[in-house]
Amino acid sequence: MSFAEIIHRFNCRIKTHFEKLIYKQYSKKSFLFNKLNKFYFDINDVEKIKNYYLSNDSLKKNLFEQANSILEHKFSFFTLQNEYFGENINWHKDYLSGKQCDSAFYSDIKYKDFEKNGDIKYIWEINRFQHFFALSQAYLISDEDKYAKEIINEIDDWIDNNPYLTGVNWTSSLELALRLISWGWALYSLYISGWNIDNEIKEKISTSIYQQLDYISNHLSAYSSANNHLIGEAAGLVIAATLFDFEEKSLKWQKKGFKILQKELDRQIFDDGLNKEQALAYHCFTFDFFLLSFLVLEKNGREIPSEMWTKLEKMPEVLMYLADGNLNLPNIGDSDDGFVVKFSNDQIPLKSIFNIASIIFNRGDFKYLSGNAVDEKALWLLGTDSVEKYTGIEPLVPFKKSIYLKDSGYAVLNDENIHGVLDIGSLGYLSIVAHGHSDALSICLNYKNKEFLIDPGTYAYHTKEKWRNYFKGTSAHNTAMVDNLNQSVIGGNFMWLEKADTKVELIGINDEYDYIRASHNGYIKQKVKVRPQREVLFLKNKFMIIIDRFLNYDNQEHNYSLNWHINENCKVESDVSNVKIENDIDYINLQTFCDEDFKINILKGSEEPILGWVSKSFDNKLPTNTIQINSSSNKNLKLITLLSFNNSVDRVDYINNKLEVSAFKEVYAYDLSDYLII
Repeated sequence: MSFAEIIHRFNCRIKTHFEKLIYKQYSKKSFLFNKLNKFYFDINDVEKIKNYYLSNDSLKKNLFEQANSILEHKFSFFTLQNEYFGENINWHKDYLSGKQCDSAFYSDIKYKDFEKNGDIKYIWEINRFQHFFALSQAYLISDEDKYAKEIINEIDDWIDNNPYLTGVNWTSSLELALRLISWGWALYSLYISGWNIDNEIKEKISTSIYQQLDYISNHLSAYSSANNHLIGEAAGLVIAATLFDFEEKSLKWQKKGFKILQKELDRQIFDDGLNKEQALAYHCFTFDFFLLSFLVLEKNGREIPSEMWTKLEKMPEVLMYLADGNLNLPNIGDSDDGFVVKFSNDQIPLKSIFNIASIIFNRGDFKYLSGNAVDEKALWLLGTDSVEKYTGIEPLVPFKKSIYLKDSGYAVLNDENIHGVLDIGSLGYLSIVAHGHSDALSICLNYKNKEFLIDPGTYAYHTKEKWRNYFKGTSAHNTAMVDNLNQSVIGGNFMWLEKADTKVELIGINDEYDYIRASHNGYIKQKVKVRPQREVLFLKNKFMIIIDRFLNYDNQEHNYSLNWHINENCKVESDVSNVKIENDIDYINLQTFCDEDFKINILKGSEEPILGWVSKSFDNKLPTNTIQINSSSNKNLKLITLLSFNNSVDRVDYINNKLEVSAFKEVYAYDLSDYLII
């Protein structure tokens, strides 16, 4: 931390101590909002949206199944499926482990202590109240009071069991922001339908909303913690303060939140549109925070500067480049399955982003990727006018050529069938790089819109330390390792110490081939005098050569390894140096060559060492195949990987540093004593 951050954190300690002295007196004050302002939809939209559900039996059935399960206090998230939370929900309990947090002053709770308090993610998830979206939809469409009563009863119960600054649900401003967005959506739904809230309950709810807004405003993330949390906190201020009119106080909160969003849109988003945390899930997360904030402000007469909309448009655009034709995104960086708004019917998140972005930005390429009709999210956020707008947009086949996203540091390699993403950028954002993974020079590869070489994902956050370290470490990525060390040094669940810096040495992208040469200094920084360097030559519609060079500067013996992580649906067969990877009827041949003797191991679901796992969602993992190549040397060494697709290569020879590939009735010869392209 910088000296300024140390002073900031010291001041926060003093403020917390002061809060502890006076919070019980402050909690006795009451606040009442004057009115609810405009939101994303109105009662006229609701009447038309009803037809969307009533004319689609599967959507309607799924909505009411979810809403009725919620009435029974049965919830599904992470590894919990239809879990009964009891007649009265325990807002402090991790229902997976059975552990619960004490109802102490918020800063006295060590919420990361699993043995004492359980997994905080399971506690916070229910306290986000994102099940309120389904309850609100069900109420507005059916007019059945039971859904409205459940909303009011849960808020009332939550306030009783979470007094001001008491308990774990006051420890994170981001969690308060998400909760207020959910409460705002639900309460507005009741308001426009004419539901009458008892004056005493209204004052109780108003007071809690005021307290939470005030808390967020005074506990904003700063310095090394000012990542997606700060964006979410600012969005919570903007959205809740715009909806709930506490007069001058609301205007102050709204102005403060918007000023932060304006600053962070420039600060946290690269010019090419990607979030600087280098975590694609958080990219989608922050896009929604910006989007919902801009929409609610404009709904209430505040104009958003055009340059902010232009920057926001870049966020779905960059996803268009990174996704394959089936909208598969590589699992780059951390993911915890987080949403800002969560509607009743499961949607492909990326498809939904393109759906709403096509309407807002009038983009035919976004529409091409977004399906055949306006989805739930667009209807509720943009109103029924969005249907006509969407219908009037002409679909346009999106850009699918190779591209180098220089700002964010990704090379996207495309031809008719191949989609590859090579990471040649930074570890992540800010000094602690909370959500980045140690994946420099890693490549993910899809063939015919099927995943072959994958990023295994995240799995854990605050618990299961060895698994947390594995999934964010180098061995869980398709890149080279030296002496079984991570490229960057882990300093905690959300912290990196020494950080690898990537250098792009040469890059050329055209219609015939893509060529990238890059290296990193992660091991040099750790006093291990080896610099990994990766060359990728992709001959379009032919084959791909990946050369991993280990540049040894100390002439000492080092162990070199390379892992290839394979999609869980693939079948893997090995024949000496050739591995066949099948996904349905399509396959890739992965052939390895090396200057020295090497060994290929295929591991699946291994715990010693941990290899051969994939996490498709938070706190869930399953076995998959990992191909590991090992060698050692006291000098420079090359590991050569030839990827061919559905028998695109007839013959391969590697003798005396010369690689010869026979394919498509041509012979391609490369002298690997030097670089492929100078």
